[in-house]
Amino acid sequence: MVKSKYVSVTQMCNDKSNDDLLREAIANFCKETPKSREWERAFTTLWSLILKFKILATSRHSKYPDLLQDIQLEFSQRISSEFEQIQEVKKSLLHGLRLWINDYGLRLRYRILDLYREKTEISLDAPISGSNNDSNIPTLREVIAGNIPEPMETLIQEDFEEKLLASEKLDCHPKKYPQCTCREIAKRRFFRNPPQSFIEIAKELDIRYQALIAHKDRKCEPLLKEIYKELLGGE
Repeated sequence: MVKSKYVSVTQMCNDKSNDDLLREAIANFCKETPKSREWERAFTTLWSLILKFKILATSRHSKYPDLLQDIQLEFSQRISSEFEQIQEVKKSLLHGLRLWINDYGLRLRYRILDLYREKTEISLDAPISGSNNDSNIPTLREVIAGNIPEPMETLIQEDFEEKLLASEKLDCHPKKYPQCTCREIAKRRFFRNPPQSFIEIAKELDIRYQALIAHKDRKCEPLLKEIYKELLGGE
């Protein structure tokens, strides 16, 4: 019977320090071919240690599990290239990982705070003005789909573009990508014919695709919904 080279976390913890365990698990993960079965097993072992040593900032927010999935993905994509920098923290590797994941690298702690700053989601099927009694006011779903009558369509198009240019809210951007503002994303999606794909936007703005999508979902869409609501007199 062939034994797996990836032992359980319990077995690993018997005789080695936390730093040794983490360093070995990271080395095993980094040497495997991405997306292979061995790579996935190595990541499972590594992530189990991350959880065991309570490295991650935690939250009871309902969207925290989704955020944690994003963190796992980004961790797997970046740990190989940034491990050397993480090891420069003199205190310990465990401490270095905690700082990298929660603060300056993956910024988990700040992204948790962002969850609590998000405004309540606007229903796609609710009238943009916030009133449920006026059947003449289009829903956000209709606006996004383009199913709105003239001249309201022209009004929304013109006012929305003006608000995009004027609103300081849309200056927000991922920390490492100041060029990737919500305004720039919206311009490329709403005011180009044909609209740019997110793959094209990521390439032209020199931002990782996953980071672009995360920023779009967490920051840009709520802001755009808010502006749509304001257009027709919503509070």
